[in-house]
Amino acid sequence: MEAVSARSLVDPVFFARLSSRVASVNGLELDKAEVITDQALAYLATSAQKQEGAPSFFMCTTVDPAWHAFLEYTREYDAFFNRPGWHKVHHNPCDVPGVDYGDPNATIPQTISAIERAGYVVLRGLWSGDLTCGDDGGGGNPLPCGDHG
Repeated sequence: MEAVSARSLVDPVFFARLSSRVASVNGLELDKAEVITDQALAYLATSAQKQEGAPSFFMCTTVDPAWHAFLEYTREYDAFFNRPGWHKVHHNPCDVPGVDYGDPNATIPQTISAIERAGYVVLRGLWSGDLTCGDDGGGGNPLPCGDHG
């Protein structure tokens, strides 16, 4: 099976709008924002199809801005998950003082592998930043999201 670009999961006009927002809010060139947005969509689509009890997937700092931008478009975000077998991926910062969320350093390779198994193109060079947010937390403990405010 040939991997597909996750941008195909949303309307092209909305993808352009979302990518433009990612670019403008984060001071990025549009082409960079587009690949980041594509990877965030792949992450979310993979997380949405994750079996209950499976380990959490984690986001890296380089891709995270697109997830945060997508959350601002609440109607489109909700509609994205309205597919058979998918569940909505909630943004889940874990910031309880004193809680040990475990060693997350091995989670990005697991996340990348899961995205690839789900059939999406992975641009490995983008998945190299520090870890930030986790998925809906099912079966694992996402990392603190950090200060995005």
